[in-house]
Amino acid sequence: MREFRGRTAFITGGGSGIGLGMARAFLDRGMNVVVADLLDSHLADARDLLSSTNRLHCIRLDVSNREAMREAAEETTRLFGKVHVLCNNVGVSQRKPIDEAAYEDWDYVLNVNLGGTIAGLVEFLPGMKAHGEGGHVVNTSSMAGMIPVPAFAGVYAASKFAVRGLSDSLRLALAPYGIGVSVLCPGMVKTRAMTAGDVYRQAHEGAGADEKRDTIEGGMDPFELGDIVADAIAHNRPYIFPHGEFREEVAGYFNEMLAAFPIEFELDERRRASEERRAKMTAEAKAMADALGQAE
Repeated sequence: MREFRGRTAFITGGGSGIGLGMARAFLDRGMNVVVADLLDSHLADARDLLSSTNRLHCIRLDVSNREAMREAAEETTRLFGKVHVLCNNVGVSQRKPIDEAAYEDWDYVLNVNLGGTIAGLVEFLPGMKAHGEGGHVVNTSSMAGMIPVPAFAGVYAASKFAVRGLSDSLRLALAPYGIGVSVLCPGMVKTRAMTAGDVYRQAHEGAGADEKRDTIEGGMDPFELGDIVADAIAHNRPYIFPHGEFREEVAGYFNEMLAAFPIEFELDERRRASEERRAKMTAEAKAMADALGQAE
């Protein structure tokens, strides 16, 4: 999607951090932007930082609430019309190690990180496909969705691996509609994502908490990351890996997986034929997805 001006983007978790960086990048390129966030303080920050334009609209949203996501999609369409860019960006974590997490810990993280992404797709994709003007979906995963992580981040990683997997498949599915898909896998960014977990959870559970937490220092500037995302959309890149320090670790992880495959094996002809058909279908869909935007 090369042309941004006059088009509309919807961003979850858009009131701070990475989402706020995307919002500014899109506004700078002439888009209408709807920022959705659960915390009023984050929405207030977004209005203060980005309110020099009438192309910004803020919505308080719990992404795990499907009806609320439906209403947000309807509100966005009423206000700005067709949606061209969907950023399923919101993400939360929790404190317990993966081997000690209770049902409520799993439900909280998965309902927001994975369930919120699914809700965004269910409510926004029909309209994006129907208007026929193409567009782009950005799903925020994490480097925790690419490589093993310590136990304290295990539940979070499970949700982010799922987001990465669905994004790979979604890219193939949406290519015939002219809609690209990128999965964003950041490392450390100057956000409140890890320190605001308790606050998000209290607000999510209706406890009314709405306070600011400390920003993670030493990470990438979220406004720099927003520009990286916009550039990836313009070039229809399937993966957005902004943090080069992970390259060798990812290579080692994937090489370990490759080494686990048998080199010599027997293959039944029916199985071979089935796998060849599947591989051909995947290759054809991938070629179509990768070709989006090349003629623009």
